[in-house]
Amino acid sequence: MKTRLLLAALVGSALLLGQSLVRADKAPDSKAAETKFEGKCPVSGKPCKEESSVDYHGKKVYFCCDNCPTAFKADPKKFAAKAAVQLLGTKQITQVACPFTGKPINPEAKVDVGGVSVGFCCMNCKGKASKADDKVALVFGDIAKGFTLQTTCPVSGKAIDATKVVKHDGKNVYFCCGNCPGAFEKDPSKFTAKLPQFSEKK
Repeated sequence: MKTRLLLAALVGSALLLGQSLVRADKAPDSKAAETKFEGKCPVSGKPCKEESSVDYHGKKVYFCCDNCPTAFKADPKKFAAKAAVQLLGTKQITQVACPFTGKPINPEAKVDVGGVSVGFCCMNCKGKASKADDKVALVFGDIAKGFTLQTTCPVSGKAIDATKVVKHDGKNVYFCCGNCPGAFEKDPSKFTAKLPQFSEKK
């Protein structure tokens, strides 16, 4: 009798443990679920705050205090490269090509530039960036070749794939897959309002 009771207790404990493990496995990881805001102020270089920001090319640039936005507005070009680093870090722009050549990115040729990972087309370009005294100014001084303000597909709303691209009015439009360009080309006017490269003020 005692043996049966002991076995029943062990089986019950095992079932409870198994259920708790399943619940723990299914329970959302609160740390993973939280999206921690990170970024450096383009003016001071200090950690920035979400509550201090300026609209910039339809995006948000964040600052460490209430004084830095004034300096940024007075001379945006002076801080443009550092602002671009922050925009890439906060996923408000997307890298689509090598910032030096405009060629496709080689996954093996990446360099940390100002705290963000930037890809290049070859080891020569990677070396050029790695050796630069001011990597940020060199890589982000002119973002036209390697980066886009577009982050989502205008048709599906999903993240863009840099290899799925068509030209429209002289500008690249990126999509999430090979199916969406066809829908876009049938009626571009239906989607251009969603694209920052066409709504951006000149």
